[in-house]
Amino acid sequence: MFDFSTKAFDFLTKAYRKEAWLFLETVWKGLDYLCQQVGKEETERAAKSGKNFAYIDFGDQPGDAMVCNCFLWYTSALHNFIQVFQKAFSPAEDLKHEFANVITWRNKVSAHTSWVWPRGDNAAPQNMSILLFPEFNFKFDGHFEVGGDRLESEGGGRSADWQWGLVRTHERLKEIVSKYTSGQ
Repeated sequence: MFDFSTKAFDFLTKAYRKEAWLFLETVWKGLDYLCQQVGKEETERAAKSGKNFAYIDFGDQPGDAMVCNCFLWYTSALHNFIQVFQKAFSPAEDLKHEFANVITWRNKVSAHTSWVWPRGDNAAPQNMSILLFPEFNFKFDGHFEVGGDRLESEGGGRSADWQWGLVRTHERLKEIVSKYTSGQ
């Protein structure tokens, strides 16, 4: 069970904008929870198939739907977290660039699918935006990713580069956040 009372970072002490601490703390706990849930599923999958085997099962494994929902929820929360964190802490890192693939996936899949709102996208990204299934272990590190599958369109275009892994993303975010907050 996830312990929401645990405090990972002190968002109040070092922030330039103190009023953002509660938002950041609350959203961080949600991001951390989603990462833990996906991490548990990754551990179970790696135990079954090993880390020398990569696959896309097109959503037919138990737990795939929840993994995909964790990715959907994570991107929405991450986007808001990044914006508030930047305003409260003014980090040296360009977080929008650092997490560009995640933000692109959020914009084309999670927040508003390209299939419904194409905004100039060709058929490939439009179709990919509604195909929700996790890819497992394609970097042979035991992690799920989304956005890595590509479809060719008639015009020769390919879907945008929006591949990312939730656990890897969260670890990188944790690394950046820890530089600006005092850990507990």
